[in-house]
Amino acid sequence: MPSERAAAYVTDVPYVRQFCAELNPSLLRAVAALSGCPPPPGDALDFCEVGAGLGDTLATLAAAYPRGRFVGVDVNPVHVASARGLAARGELANVRFLERDFEDLRDGELPPLDYLCAHGLLTWIAPAKRRALFAMAAARLKPGGLFYVSYNALPGWAAVEPLRRFMLDAAAGIEGDSETRVRHALAAAQALRDARAEYFVANPSASEILATMLEMGVPYVAHEFFGPYWEPLHFADVAAEATEHDLRFVGQVPLHLNYRNLAVAPGLDEALRSITDRRALERVNGFAKNEFFRRDVYVKGAVSRPEDTTRAYLDTTLFGTLVPADDVKRDCVLPSGSLAFAGPLFEALIAAIAARGATIRELARAPSLEFFGDQAIRHAVLQLAMGKDVIPMTLRSRGAEAPGSRYRVPSAFNRAVLAQPLSPRHKVVLASPVAGTGVGLSMLHVVALRALTEPPPDQRDAWLLAFVGANPLRLVDHGDSVVDKDDVARLLKTHVDSFRATRLPKLVELGVVDAEK
Repeated sequence: MPSERAAAYVTDVPYVRQFCAELNPSLLRAVAALSGCPPPPGDALDFCEVGAGLGDTLATLAAAYPRGRFVGVDVNPVHVASARGLAARGELANVRFLERDFEDLRDGELPPLDYLCAHGLLTWIAPAKRRALFAMAAARLKPGGLFYVSYNALPGWAAVEPLRRFMLDAAAGIEGDSETRVRHALAAAQALRDARAEYFVANPSASEILATMLEMGVPYVAHEFFGPYWEPLHFADVAAEATEHDLRFVGQVPLHLNYRNLAVAPGLDEALRSITDRRALERVNGFAKNEFFRRDVYVKGAVSRPEDTTRAYLDTTLFGTLVPADDVKRDCVLPSGSLAFAGPLFEALIAAIAARGATIRELARAPSLEFFGDQAIRHAVLQLAMGKDVIPMTLRSRGAEAPGSRYRVPSAFNRAVLAQPLSPRHKVVLASPVAGTGVGLSMLHVVALRALTEPPPDQRDAWLLAFVGANPLRLVDHGDSVVDKDDVARLLKTHVDSFRATRLPKLVELGVVDAEK
């Protein structure tokens, strides 16, 4: 039976399915290393997620790190049952899901951890439980282990809190389950906004949050706004609590927030120039940006920070791309401005790492790059990593291969994910043991991948026609809607051919697909 404390959470509506790329151990290692902190292991690691939800993130990471050991903790029995089912279908032996309030964990249920993650939990639990979460991190992490915690931040949410209060009051007299009450509250808030109530006019951020609620739907709103505890926090208070538990602030996700020139709000460089302490800068910059959400990383213990940690990490870590070279974005738009990845260095660098992951030392010896020197290459790789297309990799790939005729998906987990119902709104995320994270595919990409891996080559056209018959699809071709099954099948065949020539070689490189000779 769940503990009495579990009753404090919304459990009659499951949360939305999602893969949180921010929990990727390789990314957390990068945050630590870029701040001069020696990162934990990146292979045979011990990892726990508190509030694991439906298990999509943890199961994907477990499939991507077969030598790692993963534990998910969640109080919602529907969440845990779904997560266990996903792990069973994916034949994952290195992940466990516990139906437990994290305060009820028994001795021996968790090993000493390299990573403890709590995504979207801290500001949705009671103050005493927040202290218990930090205490858990202090007790369960190995020295040098990393604690990732994301939360609603102040001052941004201060102007939106009245919207939550309005919705709670609107739902208070409505009988029924959480879904019924949330739908009524959303309708009431939407009517007020559409009538241009002064609150929404004066607080455009409230209109934006309401738009997000309407787009994400009832499960999201129920869990994000209708729990009994909802208290956005100042960074300074979170950092102070962490310090009391022997946890020291390391940095943030995404990576660009760990660089002062990219993190400071535009136009405020001069006003913040005198602030040299990192925590003080984070505190003030939160007000400069009117911060809404933070993804912070803390390290357990007083870890020494050798001067060459960052350079050693960069020079020995594989960097690669999640997409083909032509699809790597040539700029990165940040709140503080844009980074342009233009010129001979970036073109040669993107071509090299898109073909196969490589370290900076290896790149500096490549004929197309040796002219630029390792310092320029190191700086360019760091800039590229500020986007989402270039990331630190965990394994060396064999390199992209030319299109073949037969392919297979070697991972039982990925095959189970591909078999799930498709949605044009949500990407399907497959585990890559090379990248150490999930790779997102659109609905059309999934259909193309299944067509290339499930039937024999000479039966692909028949497979597509049968697929369309069993799964009615509405496609768009040159602005025109295509609904006839034969026409949809022909259009899908065109997508399959394009996918095979452009995206499939990258999936082979990332270990998601095997090409059979």
